[in-house]
Amino acid sequence: MAEVDPVTPEKPESDNVQTQPAADPAAAPAAEETGAEQAEPPEAQTESAPAETEAAAPPVKAPVNLEELARVVEALLFAAEEPLAVREMARAAGVDSTSVRRVLPRIKAAGDEQRRPWDLAEVGAGYRLVTRPEFYPAIQRLKSQTRERKLTQAAVETLALIAYRQPIGRADIESIRGVGCGPVLRQLLDKKLIRISGRGTGLGHPLLYGTSDYFLEHFGIKTIEELPKPGELKPQ
Repeated sequence: MAEVDPVTPEKPESDNVQTQPAADPAAAPAAEETGAEQAEPPEAQTESAPAETEAAAPPVKAPVNLEELARVVEALLFAAEEPLAVREMARAAGVDSTSVRRVLPRIKAAGDEQRRPWDLAEVGAGYRLVTRPEFYPAIQRLKSQTRERKLTQAAVETLALIAYRQPIGRADIESIRGVGCGPVLRQLLDKKLIRISGRGTGLGHPLLYGTSDYFLEHFGIKTIEELPKPGELKPQ
């Protein structure tokens, strides 16, 4: 008998196919989200704008109206009792010192051109308005008339305190009277009825006031001791 080669049986195709495990229903949404995330293209990186790397430019200031500034500076000079420095006027007007220096010659030129009774003068490190010399006689006559006016009740009370308690400071006078006495003291000084007799030893070394020689002449006495004693005064 002829020999027959043994035939190896072939495996079914289903054996060669790798089966995949069944998909987990709970994992499906996660897979979809992951796929969606991967599907999104990466954001394009834009180049930084040159403005971000460069320093910001300083704000542009509005130009100063020199004509209006001259009016403001003139008002400041008129209201000030002491000479004003350029930086003080600039701070009050809200501008820089250079702008104030530019309008000061304009103010002086306008006063000369319009023949105003005042002149802009540089005094020390500041500026102030001063009366022109040709008006000095009229001003002196006015001061003489002012000195001849009768004293107010406040001035009489303040003068009496100074006469009986001299030397005395402004704070003590105001403490006794209960009101400010700055204008009254200036009035009495202008009338030459009181004088500054020294400085106190308190904080700031305040000015002390006393009566003047004109006070004695005005009231017809030789010395301050001739003033009537407080108990001798009778109400009228």
